[in-house]
Amino acid sequence: MSELGARLKQARMEKGYSLEDLQEITKIQKRYLAAIEEGKFGIMPGTFYVRAFIKQYAEAVGLDADEMLAMYKAEAPEPLITGDTTGMSAPVMKRTSMRRAGKAAEMMPKVILALFIVLAIGIVWFLKANQASDTEPAEEINETESTVQVEQIGPEDSEGAAPAEDGEDAGEENSDEKSEEPEETEEPAEPEAALAVDRSEGENTFYNLTGTDKASITLSGKGRSWVSVTDNTGKQYISKSLEDGQTETIEAEGIQWLRFRIGYVPGVEISVNGNPLKYAVSGSERVTQNIIIQFGTAQ
Repeated sequence: MSELGARLKQARMEKGYSLEDLQEITKIQKRYLAAIEEGKFGIMPGTFYVRAFIKQYAEAVGLDADEMLAMYKAEAPEPLITGDTTGMSAPVMKRTSMRRAGKAAEMMPKVILALFIVLAIGIVWFLKANQASDTEPAEEINETESTVQVEQIGPEDSEGAAPAEDGEDAGEENSDEKSEEPEETEEPAEPEAALAVDRSEGENTFYNLTGTDKASITLSGKGRSWVSVTDNTGKQYISKSLEDGQTETIEAEGIQWLRFRIGYVPGVEISVNGNPLKYAVSGSERVTQNIIIQFGTAQ
């Protein structure tokens, strides 16, 4: 047991807390609290959470959090800088997935351009084929019309021809009246915004947000949990401990993805554009998760 672990354990026992009591107070899993006391930092989710858990532990038992963090840094700088291979597997997977998603996004405009060119060539070929097939019938119709115009009607036929002309005039008037009626055009319906689960990989769950390039995302605290939010440009929106009853709103537009690091999933509710986000992996199954919302991704 390290000196840091011994100090924390002694303070806990002086307060009369068991590990179960401390778990209820800090919302940190019992196995992580025991690992801090025993100096087994390799089983932690990552370096950031080791520091956050030590700080919460110290505050809960009445010790100086800065002093405990300095003691931790002096005792175990190397293992936490290099990181345990097993503990860091999920972040490495996350970066690989983000890199793959970024390459796919870069290739998408090229694929769309190629499809557009193929479609344009097909349309031109179709129009030319129709134009060639319609040439001969058009000429035949013109010849027939010219022949009718040359024929003359004799005086004895003029009386019978007059009603026909009236009928033709009436037909032309009716057709003119019909042509004057405005045609109703249907406006294309705007695509509706939708959020759907894409896939889950360890701590990472990917969601696709389609039908819009902007989002208003609200985080509501239902228990104490650490939350950080970043996007594909490296911009960090928040990084804090979200308490019970607190809310944070993220406004995002024109980006590729948003990443939410949730330390205690049961303590945070997420809504996107007013619609609740349902965790694909329950909080009881995996307490710490990464939620990645991808913008404009095709279903």
